[in-house]
Amino acid sequence: MERVTPHNRLLAIEDGESVSMREPVVVESPAVPAPRPMRARLLAAVPVVLVVASILAGTGLRVFAYARNQSLWIDEAMLALNVVYRTSPELLEPLDLNQGAPVGYLLMCKTVTTAFGGSELMLRLPSFVAGLIGLALFVPLAYRALPLAAARAAVILFSLAPYLIGYSAEFKQYGLDATIAVGLMLLGLPVWRSEAGRWRMVALAAGGALAVWFSHPAAFVLGGVGLAALADAAVRRDWPALAARCAVVAAWGVSFATCYFLFTRKLGMNQYLLDYWAGKFMPLPPTRPGDIMWIFHHFFAFFIAPAGFEPDIIHAAGLAGVCFLIGCLAMARADWRLLVATVTPLVLALLASGLHKYPFAGRLLIFAVPAALVVVGYGAVLIAERLEGVARWSGLVFLVALFIAPAHECYMGIKRPIHAEDAREVIAYAHENWQAGDQAYVFYAASAAFEYYQPQYPFPREAVRVGVENRDKDISRFQEELRPFRGQKRVWVLIAHRQSTEEYAIQAYLDGMGKCEEKIRFRDAVVMRYDLR
Repeated sequence: MERVTPHNRLLAIEDGESVSMREPVVVESPAVPAPRPMRARLLAAVPVVLVVASILAGTGLRVFAYARNQSLWIDEAMLALNVVYRTSPELLEPLDLNQGAPVGYLLMCKTVTTAFGGSELMLRLPSFVAGLIGLALFVPLAYRALPLAAARAAVILFSLAPYLIGYSAEFKQYGLDATIAVGLMLLGLPVWRSEAGRWRMVALAAGGALAVWFSHPAAFVLGGVGLAALADAAVRRDWPALAARCAVVAAWGVSFATCYFLFTRKLGMNQYLLDYWAGKFMPLPPTRPGDIMWIFHHFFAFFIAPAGFEPDIIHAAGLAGVCFLIGCLAMARADWRLLVATVTPLVLALLASGLHKYPFAGRLLIFAVPAALVVVGYGAVLIAERLEGVARWSGLVFLVALFIAPAHECYMGIKRPIHAEDAREVIAYAHENWQAGDQAYVFYAASAAFEYYQPQYPFPREAVRVGVENRDKDISRFQEELRPFRGQKRVWVLIAHRQSTEEYAIQAYLDGMGKCEEKIRFRDAVVMRYDLR
């Protein structure tokens, strides 16, 4: 429609046309969208608020877990004795007390403790920093790799993953494993999507070559990233890109082979560790029904620990497992490269377990949690969208049910960490109440913590008897160690990392020798004082 103005109205009169001055003037203007109702804008902001709140909560929980500064538990204490009392060159040799960790991680921790001291906080500082970096890196990874809704779900799950939070405050390498996995996937994403320039390729080559010195399972992650990148170039028949990516993988291979034959291979020959992890190696080949059940059981066990979906909360581990499987099927059609990068590391770890080179269990699988949560988030949103088409709000209820399990685990972790073992409190109590002439018996599982805390809580060496390792729970051996205390007025018994059968056996034998004057129980630890006259 023509716009009527005073100028063209005047032209119309001159041409002899009659135009009424009362005729309404019609003016067309560009369509302006109506403002969205306030309720709609608030609803649209809810997902963003939830994501931001989960990131802040995840950061706060990691800071809280670290600042709580709980006592070292047995594995931390044994590793601490190696790092604190060995020189840097000595850390390149097989560790004492059947401990194992990547040489890069050991040297990094040694550098920190040399500069700032060997306190619990300083020993755990690298893991804590790695936990915060991992959270910061996972956000861009999720948003670049996944559709918006799935990215939000994955970020919420990662932020509140209880084992990622717990291991960010422990003096063990597993939290760093997860962060390195996130970093490698973030570096690899533009490569397998053919969006990477020369410098990104160089960064991926250097990052992967360095990663295997700081994380044993980084090799599995590199297997997934490398396979996705090579397959992408091969499918597109981009031979120059394939050659460049082969060079990157070759750099990883040289670095891994060097690290493996110099250091990691020795760890894989430790018979004690092989016996300790017995039952956590996949039957190979899996031909019998029991072998298939082993895989089935360990698949869902992964979503309990370390993925953190508490089984007692609406069978959340099974729910997460189903989301993972649905996510894999959908991702195979929508983004097969991402599927290869995220699932291959778990498959490689499973095969390595079949060769008795890497146990498929618990904390050793922390590295696979970030990739698994990417797939779980993707599958969960797809299921929620289908449910929403069946009944209103059902999709939201499904997502809340999935999120509530790790959130509940985080809440429980505030009250009791993953490894709550108050060896320090037991040792401190005995030290504060020590009198001249007292003697002490240290349970074998508390010996590493006792040795670590000895400078802080000194005891006269001649008055302390440390038990010998007795994982077979041979009662007669405990009795042999306790018999020399007969006739003593004040005998302290320090137990940490306790097993109830061992504690009761020790207490029953001592009750037959004398009288328990004092007994104080802490988390997974107990201190007793006996009069054995």
